[in-house]
Amino acid sequence: MANPIDKTKLKKLADMANRSLYENSDPAFVSFFSRTIEEGVETVSNGFNTLGMFRAPHSKKLNGVDIALVGLPCDLGVPNPRPGTRKGPEAVRYWSLDRNMVHYASKICPFEICNVIDYGDVEPKTDQYNLASWLDAFATTYLDFKANNVVPLSIGGEHTCTYPILKGLSDNGNQPLALIHLDAHADTATNFGGTRVSDATVFQCAAVDGFIDPDKTIQIGLRGRGVPRADFSHKSGMRVLYADDVQDKGIPWVLKQIKDVIGDSPVYLSIDTDVFDCSCMPGTTLPEPFGLTGTEVRDIIRGCRNLDVIGADLMELSPPYDPTGMSACLASGIAFEQFCILAEARARRTGVENKTHWPV
Repeated sequence: MANPIDKTKLKKLADMANRSLYENSDPAFVSFFSRTIEEGVETVSNGFNTLGMFRAPHSKKLNGVDIALVGLPCDLGVPNPRPGTRKGPEAVRYWSLDRNMVHYASKICPFEICNVIDYGDVEPKTDQYNLASWLDAFATTYLDFKANNVVPLSIGGEHTCTYPILKGLSDNGNQPLALIHLDAHADTATNFGGTRVSDATVFQCAAVDGFIDPDKTIQIGLRGRGVPRADFSHKSGMRVLYADDVQDKGIPWVLKQIKDVIGDSPVYLSIDTDVFDCSCMPGTTLPEPFGLTGTEVRDIIRGCRNLDVIGADLMELSPPYDPTGMSACLASGIAFEQFCILAEARARRTGVENKTHWPV
């Protein structure tokens, strides 16, 4: 039979329990959370109607902004009858409130090194049932981000949304970008369904229009039904890593391939949620079996920390197909990993660290 715990030890435990919420935290967390509490940020509850993505302040003003978190609630161009990605930004915002504001492993706090805003959702002012109107509205917004030197993290929405993002961030092709693309499908089909720019053609069109450099493009996780339509990827010079390659050869091999292709070029990171195996990501437009795990995708993102990442997106989350919320929870965790490497790259590139402040 065990003896009673020593009273001195019990008192020590009681003293620890009587401290405020963040006094027991890692030192990397304490000063930041003390500041945010002073600035009136709710750091515990999930006040979804008032808090921005990852608790960033809401704003449309770009002056002095380093990173904009953006929602693109569009699903007019998906190539089969599975709409639902218009709900992706809403779901990620909700689940983002369950993520830490400081990266528990790397200790990166985007809000301590970058001025971050939740820009809100971008929608066309007219012709909301016309896909071209949505793409035009997105292109205008991202050209504005480019002009103001703002780095975007975008949550879709269908993958077609990436086309106007690349148009804007490449300055209409005057500064073509390198690309890291994680997806079950290459999205480089040609003459697909009678529409030039769609989920199935987005990166073929971006290459043809000069927004991305195929020789500095790597596609990771391909498998399944889209493989026969990936001819353009191979013939244009893109490097293609099938899901089988990733699983057989491992993440260190993948990261070497990325470094070999991208080098020091400014690079955009685009992730389609169907890169994940359908067992952990049922809430996506075109689910595919035998895909990557959340840990594998996370480790690929973390392996990009030293690259010059100038923007990122997470597309094709379709919450209606996963009533458990598991898909959106995973998506928000992946988005936070992207957020952290964007912030670190931005601070490294500019040599300046700015703090996010919340209006009291």
